Amino acid sequence: MDAAGALDRFFEITKRGSDIRTEVKGGVLIFLAMAYIIVVNSSMMADAGMDQSACYTATIVMSIIGTLLMALYARYPVAQAPLMGVNAFFTYTIIIGLQYTWQEALVAVLISGVIFFLIAVSGVRKKVLDQIPPSLRFGITAGIGCFIVFIGLQNAGIIVNSDSTLVALGEFSSPPVILALFCILLTLFLYARKVTGAIFFGMIVTAVVGMVFGIIAVPDSLVSLPVMPEVGAFVDGFTSDILSVEFLMVVISLTFVQFFDSTGTLMATGERAGIIDEDGNVQCEKAMIADSATSVISGIVGATPTGSFAESTVGIEAGARTGLASLTVAALFAVALFVGPVFQVVDYSCTVGAMLIVGAAMITQLKGVKWDDWPVAVAVLATIIMMILTYSITDGIVFGIIFYSVCMIGANRWKEVSPIIYALAVISLLYLIVVVAAL
Repeated sequence: MDAAGALDRFFEITKRGSDIRTEVKGGVLIFLAMAYIIVVNSSMMADAGMDQSACYTATIVMSIIGTLLMALYARYPVAQAPLMGVNAFFTYTIIIGLQYTWQEALVAVLISGVIFFLIAVSGVRKKVLDQIPPSLRFGITAGIGCFIVFIGLQNAGIIVNSDSTLVALGEFSSPPVILALFCILLTLFLYARKVTGAIFFGMIVTAVVGMVFGIIAVPDSLVSLPVMPEVGAFVDGFTSDILSVEFLMVVISLTFVQFFDSTGTLMATGERAGIIDEDGNVQCEKAMIADSATSVISGIVGATPTGSFAESTVGIEAGARTGLASLTVAALFAVALFVGPVFQVVDYSCTVGAMLIVGAAMITQLKGVKWDDWPVAVAVLATIIMMILTYSITDGIVFGIIFYSVCMIGANRWKEVSPIIYALAVISLLYLIVVVAAL
């Protein structure tokens, strides 16, 4: 049997204008761009009192499960992993702030996941996505691109916290920051020269240079055996403490964040991958079901909510168009279970160049925005700026939809707006005023 032909037929690689080599390369790039989540997520969960080794395994296991669903069911070039931002909410708000146990927090993850899944299979999620105006969709894609760049610059230490101005330039005499700048300049140079695999070479060369100069630690071992995750630990979280309005707010907040975070990511990746119909709608129904199903499994396995990763656009920009790229990512995560120290060599300083390239590509979507339409311009601006300043894809979309609805009513153009968007604007307001304020 022709394996290459079988892969081509199953994933429709040729039909989508790609080839096996490009898909595998795209998958490798996606993995390298998002591998940081393994260490970051497990460290955050450890702050909540959970065993870090078990959380390390749980993070990888959920990434494998979610990405396999994307690869084999949705056949979509998007990887999944525990979501940044949501993991911070899980640890620092639910557990440390509200003082729920981590087992009770996993119950909230499970319940919100079930709600999220029901919203997806009912078709509500797809209807909402299709009703978002094209210009606002372009703005969301561009906003996520800017957000990815901000994350990369922050993780690399180029942008740091400032008590006086909130953010400021980092310490440019610091070796990790110098290495990050080297990564950016090298990647930009290679990409501008149209070098095949410029993003990949930028990562790998930076990692080698970092190890040569002692900036990145050379792994002292190649193999590490995984520790079992806290599967089923959520059962101990069914206590009387979850029978409260406050816990309900936690569940609603988790559901809301997952809905907008993952939906925005799928929208952006779909636009970049060219997976749209004749009406301009992104064709990702199965992908929506896949990432909502993953969010249910997260609570069972003992991980924070898992969803579609915006870093997937790194591989899409390199040409990935099918689920074979996701299958490659899942395979690399499986390898990472046993050779984690090797993959940890590619740290933040090595991926910042890739994130900058991706952000630059995604922001080109702004050319499709109707800038002479004032309500649209305000909504797009709000989406992008709030997404960055609040460090949340969800919050950016929320403000964009609210501002758009208000401006359209004020301009006496309320009939041009779908009732779904108005409903979404009301829900968004309630989310900001009631849920966020209560938590």
